Amino acid sequence: MKFITPSASVLCDYYTDPQTNLRMLLTRFLEHYAASDKNALTRTVYGVVRKDIALEHVIGLFLKNKSQAPAAATYVFLKIAVFLLLYSDSYPEYAVVNEVVNAVAKKEKPFVNAVLRQLLRRKQEVKNSISSSENPGLKFSISAQLLASLQQVSAASEADLEYLDREPVFHLRFNPKQMSMDQARQALTSAGIPFRELPQLDCFETKAAGQVLEKPEQLGGFYVQNTGSQAVALLAAATAEKTVCDVAAAPGGKSQTLACLRPDIKIWASDVNPQRLRLLEQNIRRLHLDTIFPFVADIFKYPHDREAADLIILDAPCTSSGTLRKNPDLKSKISKEMIEKNSRQQRLMLASLVERFPHARWLYAVCSFIHEESEGVVEKVAASRGLQAVAIQPLLEKYHYRVQKTKFGCYLLPSELNNDLFYMALLEPK
Repeated sequence: MKFITPSASVLCDYYTDPQTNLRMLLTRFLEHYAASDKNALTRTVYGVVRKDIALEHVIGLFLKNKSQAPAAATYVFLKIAVFLLLYSDSYPEYAVVNEVVNAVAKKEKPFVNAVLRQLLRRKQEVKNSISSSENPGLKFSISAQLLASLQQVSAASEADLEYLDREPVFHLRFNPKQMSMDQARQALTSAGIPFRELPQLDCFETKAAGQVLEKPEQLGGFYVQNTGSQAVALLAAATAEKTVCDVAAAPGGKSQTLACLRPDIKIWASDVNPQRLRLLEQNIRRLHLDTIFPFVADIFKYPHDREAADLIILDAPCTSSGTLRKNPDLKSKISKEMIEKNSRQQRLMLASLVERFPHARWLYAVCSFIHEESEGVVEKVAASRGLQAVAIQPLLEKYHYRVQKTKFGCYLLPSELNNDLFYMALLEPK
């Protein structure tokens, strides 16, 4: 269990500045981590952050001074121990306790040992208390603000909250011009990658995306794209005529899938960030997608030589609340101020594109279930610019997405496709 101390190192850095991007923090750490237990470390770090509300509650049960939290480093080690004892069956209880007690500072050892021994004596009682709690915030470690937003879109049932509290899975697509479904299946099998096939989407689901990325020579024909994001490309493929502008394209999943589904159309893929756009350029070369033309552009200063586009895709920057499974740190980061700032920017972006491309259709999407940056944005822009909605629910349901229809668009809710939660709306002039 040598991963406990390095896990604590990552978590100490994270809790020092909770606005830090956890995924980037962990990625940088793993680049210089040579041990073979990267998977255990990763699952522990994400698991502690995912269950943070419940872990703090449990530790509080055994503190003499309820108003004062333990020292920062000690608190992190306690969270790791409680997570492994309550939410993991992979390690013996005695090993968890011994490893954590040995890892903390000398003066903290008696305190940590006492807390963990008390927890072990009441372990089943504590687990039952959490699992039977009527407080979903505690049971599923989610903030009241996010819970209210989920209730607003009918995605706050116990099954939905349990779905959002799970570890993530990842989805693999490929260019059908490079390999067939049978060849793709064989490649994954030969590489020892466990997967589930999603025939309705012609893609694969796996928990081992990291292993895929570590085998570029053998599996370089695959790219990762969540099934929620794929839905945007599926809508675009069914709607586009000849030319598409994907105006916030990086890192490029939607353009790539659209190019695979509709090799007959031209795709102008732009982003304001040159570094992020390079990822798309690399994938274009790797996947041999010669109908995507990437370039750097600001949405508010979009060049005047793309007037022929008949569909504009705006997957707008947002809180990413719909990606809680792979970004559990967002559970504690999303604030009212962040939502308000995003929604203002999103309205300006969509309105600017409607003005810039007055005769096109506009496909607006966000990986968020928060009303203010999804339906709320579309409502205001549609009212001020004279737009109407195009029905998209039948197409989404055809692919087995679970959909909550709204006046202008649809939310993708938890489903058998293991999709992130998304909102999307297809608009056209009245």
